[in-house]
Amino acid sequence: MSSSVLPEVAGSPPARAATWVWALGLALLAFAVRLETVLRGGGLFGRIGYDGSVYYAAAAALAHGLLPYRDFLLLYPPGIVPALLPFAGLGRLLGDANGFAAARLAWFGLGATSTALVFAVFRPRGLLPAVAAAGCYAVFVPAVVSEHTTSLEAVGSVCLLGALALLRPAGAPQRAAAPLVAAEALLGVATGTKIWGAAVVLAVVAWSVARVGPRRAGLVLAGAVGGATVVCLPFFLAAPGAMWRMVVSDQLGRPRVDGGLAGRLVDLAGFSELRGITSTKALAAAAAVLLAVLVVLALRDPLGRLACVLLAVTGAVLLLSPPWSVAYTGLAAPAVVLLVGSGVARLARRSVRGRPVVVAVVVAGLLAYGAASLPGLTFGSRFPGRSLDRVLAARPGCVTTDDPVLLIETGALGRNLDRRCPVVVDPGGYSYDLRPGADHHTGRAENAQWQDFLRSHLAAGSTAVVVRFRRQPGLSSRTRATIARWPVLADVGGYLVRTPPSSGHGSTG
Repeated sequence: MSSSVLPEVAGSPPARAATWVWALGLALLAFAVRLETVLRGGGLFGRIGYDGSVYYAAAAALAHGLLPYRDFLLLYPPGIVPALLPFAGLGRLLGDANGFAAARLAWFGLGATSTALVFAVFRPRGLLPAVAAAGCYAVFVPAVVSEHTTSLEAVGSVCLLGALALLRPAGAPQRAAAPLVAAEALLGVATGTKIWGAAVVLAVVAWSVARVGPRRAGLVLAGAVGGATVVCLPFFLAAPGAMWRMVVSDQLGRPRVDGGLAGRLVDLAGFSELRGITSTKALAAAAAVLLAVLVVLALRDPLGRLACVLLAVTGAVLLLSPPWSVAYTGLAAPAVVLLVGSGVARLARRSVRGRPVVVAVVVAGLLAYGAASLPGLTFGSRFPGRSLDRVLAARPGCVTTDDPVLLIETGALGRNLDRRCPVVVDPGGYSYDLRPGADHHTGRAENAQWQDFLRSHLAAGSTAVVVRFRRQPGLSSRTRATIARWPVLADVGGYLVRTPPSSGHGSTG
């Protein structure tokens, strides 16, 4: 009996070179899709979201010897910080803007790698399901959204798919436990990057109990615990109470973002870019029917059954969790794509004569989905980082802002760290951590404690620039009035460079 969790389908594989061509071509497609959606938006040096710049700034702080939780607030498990550390190191040599751009390219590469791993997982089941599943992943909106910048979900996806690739049969005898432990160690790393990864671990462990028995499933669990421990333990030992509060308590205490279950289901199924075609309820109904059909087709396949378990668990987490963003759907992207591949494999095996029809449906479906979803999918906006840097580089003291992208794209991040300025990589995150204000579950504009913090933070430097809340709601009228009284040093593309009160603490209005 093979030690593999995923059984190989018998058959004559095509030439190895052809397999590599397919895998490489689909991976390049995935990379190109992610790159193109960013270039049409903010570009590699643009302002793209908020969280990605928080993670990079945290890695830059670590490169300067500062630890998350102990020295600055970070609301996530620490895995993303060492993952970005090489790029932060590059940023110290070539400038943080270039280091961050390189990190974004690397995350496109994670999407390409995940696509190739999907192909590898399904290749033993035939070329058609492998191409269908990998092609789906390359253009699947939840995957693209989670891999267009330095997100947590991209790390989780590549770890999960890498684990499944390791669990493919390799002719090892039953006593070989290394693939099981190594596979789940990857999922442990994913959990050490985003806490929701624990749900994926539990799903794989539960499925492994049925497939390989409790004893070998125990190895799976041990690998996951070991991987998460390696990532988290050093940071936990440095600041156990602070890490628990930020990563667990603050996240559980976040208010619910009400997008409606129907809207979340639409996003999970990858239909978020189709909302202009029909109503959310109609799209949600179509998503539910499509997923149900895929589940029925997949239930007779071992990998398909795992996909069903993963979809049930990750779907429940996404539908029930308090916070919400379309980017979160990357958690379930591998499960949906595994369902697609298993369903195609099932249809292709049922009838050799019907295979041309299956091929035609797969090709038409992928082309139609890509044509409908990708043209309007863009990320971020252009940011005048270099122009702002010409102003900020000549300023003494610390630069403060409400969005770390300003510090990254202007080089002020490195200067602040070299000058030992207070480290605030996630100004917005304090709205979930400061008590008792966070317990009131009010919006930021109504959270008086957070408004006091932000005014004090912005006034603490010699130069301040409001970026995130320049036009976006979040600042109270009192905070806006206070900032408006600060002299304007320069206006760069609509971003006002201000000089707070010379005391260094400033008036809170």
